[in-house]
Amino acid sequence: MHRRSPVAAAALLALATGPLYAQDPADTTHHAPRFVEEGLLPKSIRIPGTGVSFSIGGYAKLDVIQDFDPIGNRYEFKVNTVPVEGAENDQGGQTTIHARESRLNLDLRSGDGPHHLRVFVEGDFYGDNNAFRMRHAFGELGHLLGGQTWTTFMDLSIRPPTLDFEGPEGEVFVRQPMVRWTQPMGKQWKWAVALENPNAQFAVPNSLTGTVRATMPDVPGFVRYETPRWHAQLAGLVRQIRYDGGEGEDDASELGWGVSASAKVTTFGKDALMGQFAIGEGFASYIDAFSGQKVDAALSDAGALSVVQARGGLIGYQHWWSNTVRSMVSYSRAELGESDGLPASDLRRIQDVRVNLVWSPFKLVDYGAEVLWGRRDNQDGSHGEAWRLQASFIYHLN
Repeated sequence: MHRRSPVAAAALLALATGPLYAQDPADTTHHAPRFVEEGLLPKSIRIPGTGVSFSIGGYAKLDVIQDFDPIGNRYEFKVNTVPVEGAENDQGGQTTIHARESRLNLDLRSGDGPHHLRVFVEGDFYGDNNAFRMRHAFGELGHLLGGQTWTTFMDLSIRPPTLDFEGPEGEVFVRQPMVRWTQPMGKQWKWAVALENPNAQFAVPNSLTGTVRATMPDVPGFVRYETPRWHAQLAGLVRQIRYDGGEGEDDASELGWGVSASAKVTTFGKDALMGQFAIGEGFASYIDAFSGQKVDAALSDAGALSVVQARGGLIGYQHWWSNTVRSMVSYSRAELGESDGLPASDLRRIQDVRVNLVWSPFKLVDYGAEVLWGRRDNQDGSHGEAWRLQASFIYHLN
């Protein structure tokens, strides 16, 4: 068998790993072209002959879940699906093993500063029957963003790092289509404002024939102050809550609004304390616990529309035991104000606690376990609780 010399092997390795056309243009000495050049960002690759870089990210994740009590969602710890005591579906716990959270993303960049271009798309397998679904799809040129991503009313950086896909249910948490302008003000301040897809959620009585239909976008914005060790953000939201009456019925419209304050502080080493509080009227669907619950407003049989007050908050702390082992503990709570227009069986309040331990034996591998507890209270005072234990195996792409 023919064997390459050590010198030849080293030359082949240099060709495969060095930057593309890395030699100085003024150097007339012949150099063989090289195939890969590092891009604008770490772990990215520059497309040959262009100023465009891209990276492929995501991870494969397996979750092993043991529910000790009944819950309506086997894959996410959604406290709003916990049945109240005595309900017909109060049957007991179950075991679930799935990989639906596994995700893929493509991040494309060009340029920097106020003229940078970014295109980002990401999906996971939380669609029906494990189908691939879109999470994010947006483009950004300078200060202007267009596409689907996290709402401008949200502060993703204060979200406690849970193993459960759902996360604390008292947080502001929405992805939706938008047009957003972000404006830095010096090195530490920035603000943003957006026009986002309106999606007010409230129930229409069977006696009425109209629909929930907005005629203007939701308008969120924030102001943020950030240093290397801490940041604080104040966000606001105004939206239209509107019922478009059917034949012989009047239209009804109310103003919805919300205010959110959030902060994260690096305490000791890499440890961090984080928290958020939000309050308002007609904005409940922006709080994770109330999304899909149709409690932004109450509509009477006579067509009278009234917004519902909501508030939610969370606090979390992450502690690093070593460079490879860390823990997180969080508590969140969300509740609705008094409203005579909501049915007795509707959700009134949720609480949840999450505690985990994560070990990273290698840079791209995380193994962890998490204990979760949640309680829901309905408008009529009935309630239910659930406990869950989850183990996760995560393998990152980069």
